[in-house]
Amino acid sequence: MTNAEVIFQTVEWVEAHLREELSVPAVAKKAGYSLHHFIRLFGGVVGSPPKEYIARRKLSEAARELSAGGRRVTDVAFDYGFKDLETFTRAFRRELGTTPTAVRRGASFPFVEAVLRPQAAPTDDTGIREAPAIESIGAFSLVGRSIRVQSETDEVGSLWNKFLERAPGVPRACVPPKYHQLAWWFEDTEDSMEIMVGIKTTDLSEVPIDLIGKAVPACTCLVFTHHGSMAGIGESYRDIYVKWIPQSDRRPALPFNFERYSDGQSDPYSDGYSMQICVPVQ
Repeated sequence: MTNAEVIFQTVEWVEAHLREELSVPAVAKKAGYSLHHFIRLFGGVVGSPPKEYIARRKLSEAARELSAGGRRVTDVAFDYGFKDLETFTRAFRRELGTTPTAVRRGASFPFVEAVLRPQAAPTDDTGIREAPAIESIGAFSLVGRSIRVQSETDEVGSLWNKFLERAPGVPRACVPPKYHQLAWWFEDTEDSMEIMVGIKTTDLSEVPIDLIGKAVPACTCLVFTHHGSMAGIGESYRDIYVKWIPQSDRRPALPFNFERYSDGQSDPYSDGYSMQICVPVQ
């Protein structure tokens, strides 16, 4: 079964449980993915993030019931898992641009249909152009610096600049030097992740006091090659989760991924640059 098929099975389950309280971490666990992979994959397959999709579908069905008349706003709010009328009204206004009372009195609203079939995949030549390799990667150690972010912003570029000034002389660094960027996330939060930039080392026995060390476990990865300037890395991640992973039956398995950079390339913003994005799978 492909990942896209699993996601649409999950959508069908969500549709059958719209009247219940649905948290994204719980739905991700039921689907069998780590939280961050699930959020990215769901968004790539369905076209919107799971939190947004669930909210809009709940409110659309609630609005349909209210527009039919005969039911109290409070009763409908409770039916769809909202704990109080204020929260329901605030979410209703945010997602549908009107109020429950107005809809009950006949106001129109933008109804969001269930998404039960694939969205169109990108067809341009940007991003990832070839299918990924499957590679068993042994455990390795990184020494570097990290930052907690909500998205990969310019803060990560600044983190790299500061670390590259510090990198020469890191004890037990591999020769020639091998640089990685590791992203990992926590299963209890949807909106932040830890980004570490670092150099590969033989072990973590001599981590300098101003740096951190991280042991990355052995894993089997889908390895994607990004070609061209790092300014286009977002397009590559888009393709990974919109086009390549959905059609694969290899399921993202662990709450991290990492980038590794080729030796001997000096300008990451040149057209001839290339690097690899590694996504652990079952």
